[in-house]
Amino acid sequence: MPANREQIEQIVAAAPNFLDRWERFLKDWESEKVPPWYVGMSELAHYVVENYAQGFTVEFSKLFGTVEAFLQNPDPELENLIAVGLFEDIQNIASHREFGASPFRRWLGARSLVVWDEVDAGMQRVAAWSARNKPRWWQFWRRRTAFDAKQALEQVESPVLKKIIEANYRKMR
Repeated sequence: MPANREQIEQIVAAAPNFLDRWERFLKDWESEKVPPWYVGMSELAHYVVENYAQGFTVEFSKLFGTVEAFLQNPDPELENLIAVGLFEDIQNIASHREFGASPFRRWLGARSLVVWDEVDAGMQRVAAWSARNKPRWWQFWRRRTAFDAKQALEQVESPVLKKIIEANYRKMR
């Protein structure tokens, strides 16, 4: 069962300056029975990182406080949406910025910190696994060039494609 729309709307409402972007997101997906909430949370993640970069953080306490309240007694779908759709994307997007993801920890509550750290640990395990599992010399027919997010971000001109790359590829430091 998808995450509860009312809960998602409450999270979004905690960032009033994001509402115009949210309305555009809903309009873009109005033909769908259920909007792709993960895409919507990715939009919110971009908004959060962009606002931090501009020094506009007044909404963060309420936004992350609302998220924390939902994580206290979450349903599994909403917790996963917050973890993967919002926290992972904030971490990934911020990894491409000079400040990284750590500044956002100050707005997280106790349960949010646990989920945040689980997401980060999972990404670290994926990076370690990827580094360990390079094709063997005799698997020359399977060799593939790894996707280089940094290079792609330098070459891509489309702002939409840049957002997708940032949200889906973490720059490992």
